[in-house]
Amino acid sequence: MSLTKLYYGKSGGKMIESDGEFSREVLNSKKPVLAYFSAPWCGPCRLSNPVVRDVSKQFAGEIDAVEICTDDLPEIASDAGVVSIPTIQVYYNGIVQDTIVGCVAQNILATAISNILDDIGLQTPVEDKV
Repeated sequence: MSLTKLYYGKSGGKMIESDGEFSREVLNSKKPVLAYFSAPWCGPCRLSNPVVRDVSKQFAGEIDAVEICTDDLPEIASDAGVVSIPTIQVYYNGIVQDTIVGCVAQNILATAISNILDDIGLQTPVEDKV
């Protein structure tokens, strides 16, 4: 039995620690995944952490959230086309559905997630969320 300790970033997303983990948790996930690219020294990232955390909670069960530190995994960020942080990408079936660069308001991110879920047919009706 393998005991793997899970680490969560300041955004509340599961910290990705390797290329293999990114492939497993993001590219091969059966669920939509919010991938948050950030770094500890990044001021706008610190401002975005609570937004990502709150939106991830809002869509708990519908999406997974991961955080990628671009300092630790620059090759993943580069392969994903990330050139500025913070960057939020939403993946489904290994394909980027949307990318948001820079600080984002909670309602804008929530609307983007909702639209993606609706487009792929996974949107939970609002009355079921209440």
